[in-house]
Amino acid sequence: MSEGRTVAQRKADTRAALDAQRDGNHVIIATTATSRSARNLEANGIARLALGAPDDVIVIDAAVADSVKVHDTDATFAAAFTAAVGWDPRDISGDWVFFRLTPARIQAYRGYDELEGRDVMLVGRWLA
Repeated sequence: MSEGRTVAQRKADTRAALDAQRDGNHVIIATTATSRSARNLEANGIARLALGAPDDVIVIDAAVADSVKVHDTDATFAAAFTAAVGWDPRDISGDWVFFRLTPARIQAYRGYDELEGRDVMLVGRWLA
């Protein structure tokens, strides 16, 4: 087995991935208001997201901070989302909603060698 990254390096890599989404403290997603995802987020207030590729994974357990219908939000927020993901839900038919998620636990690992020590955030606090 090769030696994996330190928690500090995993944190730096994770923050870089989140910062690329234009909001390092939150994760913004968009889905239709009637989707199963939206219904679950509204009912439970929690989410689990997986980002990256199978050999470079970031898993985020998060709480819903708030939600807003896409057409009810300000243009700056929608523009930031569009810049981060490359599409604008305002341009698609349907009743779309943004969810702003606050990470509580984040795991980062590259393959089996990094499964041990994969937590980089617990209870909303960075570990390094």
